[in-house]
Amino acid sequence: MFHTRLKIFVALWGVTLAVLVVRLVDLQVIHAAYYKEEARNRLLLPAQALPFVRGRILDRTGVLLVSEEPSWDVRADYLLLAMDDEYLSRLVKECRRNGRYGSNRSVEGVREALEADLDGMWRDLAAFRGEPVESVRQRQREICERVQRVRESVRQRRGFDAAVREEYMRHAILVGLDDQEQVQARVTLVKKYPWLSVESSTRREYHDALALAHILGRVGPVDADDIRNDPHGEDPDVKYLPNEVTGKTGVEFAAEELLRGRRGRVRMNLAGKVLTNEPAENGRDVKLTVRADLQRRLYDAFADHLAHAEVPELADATGGVVVVLDIPTREVLALVSYPSYDPSRFDEDYESLRADTLHTPLRFRGVANQYAPGSIAKPLACLAGLSTDRIGLETRFNCTGYRFPGVHNKWRCWRVGGSSARKAHGLVNVVEAIEGSCNVFMYHVGEEVGTESLTRVFDLFGLGRTTGIGLPEEATGVNPTPDWLVQRGRRVSVGTGRLLSIGQGEVLVTPIQAANLFAEYASGIHKPVTLISDLCEDTPEKRLPGDAAEWRAVQEGLFRVVNSEDGTAYHYARYEGPRYRICGKTGSATTPVRPLSYRVPYVDEDGTEAMAIVPAGSRSQAVEDFRRSHPHAAFELKDVLKHEWWPPDEEKSYSHAWFGGYLQAVDEEGEPRWSVKPRIAFVVLIEYGGSGGHSSAPFAKSMVPLLQETLGPDLDPDGRPEPPQADDSPEEGVG
Repeated sequence: MFHTRLKIFVALWGVTLAVLVVRLVDLQVIHAAYYKEEARNRLLLPAQALPFVRGRILDRTGVLLVSEEPSWDVRADYLLLAMDDEYLSRLVKECRRNGRYGSNRSVEGVREALEADLDGMWRDLAAFRGEPVESVRQRQREICERVQRVRESVRQRRGFDAAVREEYMRHAILVGLDDQEQVQARVTLVKKYPWLSVESSTRREYHDALALAHILGRVGPVDADDIRNDPHGEDPDVKYLPNEVTGKTGVEFAAEELLRGRRGRVRMNLAGKVLTNEPAENGRDVKLTVRADLQRRLYDAFADHLAHAEVPELADATGGVVVVLDIPTREVLALVSYPSYDPSRFDEDYESLRADTLHTPLRFRGVANQYAPGSIAKPLACLAGLSTDRIGLETRFNCTGYRFPGVHNKWRCWRVGGSSARKAHGLVNVVEAIEGSCNVFMYHVGEEVGTESLTRVFDLFGLGRTTGIGLPEEATGVNPTPDWLVQRGRRVSVGTGRLLSIGQGEVLVTPIQAANLFAEYASGIHKPVTLISDLCEDTPEKRLPGDAAEWRAVQEGLFRVVNSEDGTAYHYARYEGPRYRICGKTGSATTPVRPLSYRVPYVDEDGTEAMAIVPAGSRSQAVEDFRRSHPHAAFELKDVLKHEWWPPDEEKSYSHAWFGGYLQAVDEEGEPRWSVKPRIAFVVLIEYGGSGGHSSAPFAKSMVPLLQETLGPDLDPDGRPEPPQADDSPEEGVG
């Protein structure tokens, strides 16, 4: 019995062993190749990211303004840029092993030769583009600082310190090389310094963009803040990587969500076979409301106007703004900020652009600068008085040149012809007060309406808040409500209302707000301003307070400003084409001089006393820049004083020059066709231009034929350009 059971047990083991042997033969002999391939397929390489192409920026007619073009970069390992000791030691061993510096040289000798090579590398990198060695070294430092900020950001998020991926990546030292340059770089740089590499990349290409630089904005390297605040930080295919770029200013920033694409992914096995391939999704194209042809023509014409040496008022001008809006849609057709800069040379020219504190070419004046509106706010003050029933259409106030006849040192009307005499308008109503820009009438309005009601109406017209244009540089302006004034320790009095009624005091507007204000004067409707068509929201328009008769009175006053002999712009802005007349308003907003540079007495690290002149528009900027350039110097904040300012005569009174308006259709007799709604509103501002009538109004007049030539006779933003008719030019000798 025992032997029987033993035989059965042995037989079972024999069968099992036979099955195992057969299976092993099947796996390792018969189907060995098949299973080997299956095993290799299951050993996947890490997924590789496929880059996307950033979207293009186009004008409203489809003209290409910005695109992403293929290029090449010269790159180096981060650890080399950081001069990491362990990395350099490995590099020394590799150089010694391959005999780069001779087969018999010691480790110390190889290290010395390598260090000499690295010094030469920086000189050769700089010479490749003809730039100073310090510029290339500065890029090296910026890369290292950026990576360390990323590491710190990750440390704060994780709660412990560890190396980040960016420390094991290659970073670009020279960017944007074309095909010819990349071949040259391989020969002159990579062959000489094998730790460098030339790799394919893309560059942001700006097409004839001088006139549009501020609008388009720029891209820059992703930094720690971008990574920390990334709304797509959890999406591995969209989140920012430190070797990428992101929009920093202008449309590049505002439309980042559209312009940015989605990375693709490819997975391969060890054999190099592609298993999955998810293509990248390129960024979307973004269309602007701007007409590039109009923008460029206005920029060139404005530059010529400011260079007019025979106009004395323009001698102190430092720059300016021209804005053109489509009134029905509030789309921006042109937004000129002068002077500008070449965005394709931003990195190369940055230091000189930043140091130009006189003309401030980096400043986006059209949306970022805030100015007192001066007399362009007088129609708004009248609308505030009419809509609150504090004055009526028949209300008249007597202007003797002074609000208080016995007080001649304040609350005066405007100066006549540069003399000490003041304009005396006599008894005037709303229409006549706007026509003659009567200060005394407006003082009465300010007294009657009061600061609280005035600022409430200002708010309805959009003062003190952004226009909706969506640009990161946009300032809100200031609508000085009583609460706003009290919070800042300012006293609210009757005089506060008087100042606000003439656009002075604490009220400030941006040029884009001012242009929208004239679109409101023309239409009676408040509507947000649009620049990026793809981000346009269907925001309901708001009817502004005031009945039809009150609005017509204000519009009649604006028509007379330019087209009546008593109007303040009659001799400067009167345009007598067959289809349109200008309705508008001059403005001269008093402004102080501004600093250009500061002197900083200091003691250097060797104990030597010295003086530095720092170009800066403010004391805080001067201190910041000085500390960056002299990190070891000792100085006292109280000793940092203005060195230069503009205009140079601090004792004189200066003004920014405004002219805003819109084009009103007229009949054959030149009378307004009020039933035809105006299409185009605009504003012109010249910094330190003095009188709005003398400086800005003539340029506004010259714009009308240019607008018709570019947009067509119907002023349709989407119409085809047509040359002006022979009889549509300004009358000879007018203005």
